[in-house]
Amino acid sequence: MRIWLLAIWMAISAAAAAQGSAWPRSPGSGFIAAGFEAVTTRDALGPDGIEQDPSPDFTGYRTLYAEIGVTPRLTFGIDFGADDPGGGKWVGGQMASQMGYPSADSPQDIYDWPQISGWTGVAFARVAVGPLDARHRFALSLGVGARRYEKPGLYYGLEERVEEPVLRAGAAWGAGFDGPFLPGWASLAASVDWRQDSGGVVRKLDATLGFKPEGRWTYILQVQGGDYPDAPTYAKLAPGVVTRLIGGLSLETGLIWGFHGTDEVGLRTALWFEW
Repeated sequence: MRIWLLAIWMAISAAAAAQGSAWPRSPGSGFIAAGFEAVTTRDALGPDGIEQDPSPDFTGYRTLYAEIGVTPRLTFGIDFGADDPGGGKWVGGQMASQMGYPSADSPQDIYDWPQISGWTGVAFARVAVGPLDARHRFALSLGVGARRYEKPGLYYGLEERVEEPVLRAGAAWGAGFDGPFLPGWASLAASVDWRQDSGGVVRKLDATLGFKPEGRWTYILQVQGGDYPDAPTYAKLAPGVVTRLIGGLSLETGLIWGFHGTDEVGLRTALWFEW
């Protein structure tokens, strides 16, 4: 019984944290996660930054992830993310490239760009590969969708809103363990996006380590890596805690700390629901 409970938690946590899981969902079962991230830079929060601007600007990012089991091996889902620049003008170098703006000369931030927003949405199918009862699980996924961003114009105010098709391929590995202190799991999730019109290729790799003690709490430590066109390759540390509230409803809270290619720092929160 403990193994099955651990497997369920592994599937939930990997799906929400890594946007892709090696564990298939049983037919008819589902999962939805709606989240929000708010990030700024370490410089903006430092003594010099606070002295220049006591209220530093934050950039927001909204996410919606959902999946449902179709067969013992097949899972369908959607992965949606939207930028929310809010009232500020700060845009991180990696995020600016994702929105369609040219990158900075260095991984530092880009200031005084117009306030912009964009989104990417992908519908996908994921298939479990190999024995379903094996300790090491593998899965492959394929998705199609679209991306909207604002293309810079020659002058301020002449930005053009552009949409382009997106093709996404992914692979995932996961394994559970029952250690001397806490049961848990480890997983890797990789994906590649091909953008048709802009010709950009986005590569992502997320590594997750999770622990599920007895009770309502689940602890996640994730390293998020990515490579966007015309932007430095980045890596972020994203520790988090998931608290089961009631029934199938849970709350995720976590931190974001860029340590390579970006100095973004911030907070993340999300509501999870499973059935």
